[in-house]
Amino acid sequence: MQSKGVVVIRVAQGEQGRWNVLENDFEDPLAAFDDRQSACDYVNKLSASKEAATVVLLDETQSGILGKDYQGNFRSLS
Repeated sequence: MQSKGVVVIRVAQGEQGRWNVLENDFEDPLAAFDDRQSACDYVNKLSASKEAATVVLLDETQSGILGKDYQGNFRSLS
């Protein structure tokens, strides 16, 4: 269970090969993209409006948890 006000944004490749962006525990993606970079670009813009956001990037070659530093940039937490 997540604390109120904490947002977890997940980027994961779906069954159709598209990169899905999901927020918190919702099953339906907010958006889907043909490539990972486009999904990450979208997440950067989306998370800029969220004070407490954690981004989880899931793929076969590189996975990790990213958190915002004091300047609002994402850094690896894993």
